[in-house]
Amino acid sequence: MKRTAKLVVCLGLAWGMNAQAASVTYYLDQSNALLDGIGYVKVTVSDSTTNAGDIDFKVETTSAFSTSPIGIGTNFGLQAFGFNPTMALSSSNIYNLNTSWSVGSGNLDGFGSFSVAETGTGNSRLDPLTFSINIAGDSISSYANPSTGTAGSWFGSTNPFFAAHVAGFTSNLSDANGMVTSAYFAGSTTTLPPNLVPVPAAAWLLGSGLIGLVGLARRKAVQ
Repeated sequence: MKRTAKLVVCLGLAWGMNAQAASVTYYLDQSNALLDGIGYVKVTVSDSTTNAGDIDFKVETTSAFSTSPIGIGTNFGLQAFGFNPTMALSSSNIYNLNTSWSVGSGNLDGFGSFSVAETGTGNSRLDPLTFSINIAGDSISSYANPSTGTAGSWFGSTNPFFAAHVAGFTSNLSDANGMVTSAYFAGSTTTLPPNLVPVPAAAWLLGSGLIGLVGLARRKAVQ
């Protein structure tokens, strides 16, 4: 029975570490073409639950692209993503990025300059875009850092944390090149501050249940 008690304790500790994983979500609600202030792209930055020390990124479009008059066309997806970490990163620090994408730096159409700019091609658009970063001393807040240079007037007087290029959608908008089917998006708006995610009530009940199992195992061991 002692083995059972130890197993339950280990499970409880593992659950506890996962429950304290840090995660923050940003919405890219500014655009050079769709000027409605809607969050068309979502960026989630989190502590990896599979590789200790890694920071995981997930960049994805939201349901706003399925809301008229905007729609999803053929070959739809993300074609570029930029961010500006507080530390110097190189491509060697970035893992699990699609092999058709490359890592560089530069401007993303009026939203300032980003020290890390990941780009694909028209044939390698992704939704979602996922990758991981491993570098000593970082945390999820290391990536809440504005771009440098001058941002476009549509973003106001501040520079965004992130920017992305999305292509292959449909709209009823037109410009000098014809119908608008691609745009750049940027933002720094969070749904939660960059700190620990609150543990749900159900998770607390699970923890209490594990403690109860430990107590039961101990009582049986004594008998």
